[in-house]
Amino acid sequence: MQQSEEYYRFRDGPGNWVFAGVCLVIALVLFRLIVRERITLQGSMSYLAFVLVLGAMAVFPDEAGQVAHALGFSTLANFFFCTAIAALAILHLRALVTLSSVHLRSIVLTQELAILQEKLERSLKDR
Repeated sequence: MQQSEEYYRFRDGPGNWVFAGVCLVIALVLFRLIVRERITLQGSMSYLAFVLVLGAMAVFPDEAGQVAHALGFSTLANFFFCTAIAALAILHLRALVTLSSVHLRSIVLTQELAILQEKLERSLKDR
């Protein structure tokens, strides 16, 4: 008969509180950067959401373990790392989309600048 798996509990040590504290500090620094307009709100919302999800997994390990087991993960650590890797993949995809739009916009601006420069040269020759 297979024994049921016991997930990490609060009474087993302070490890999850430390990780939750780190997630909280990261969220506070991110919030401060948003308020001071060092980073845009749109670009940082997904990052903030993922930090909060990982922090919630640290604060509520029993519930996270139940979700992990329901999704077919054998251990909570596998579920945690899968969630973290998925978050990084989504953040990377978001960065790629942003870089692509900036690249396309720079091409358009370069073309517009070349057209304006040509018009300026023509108007100076006509004088």
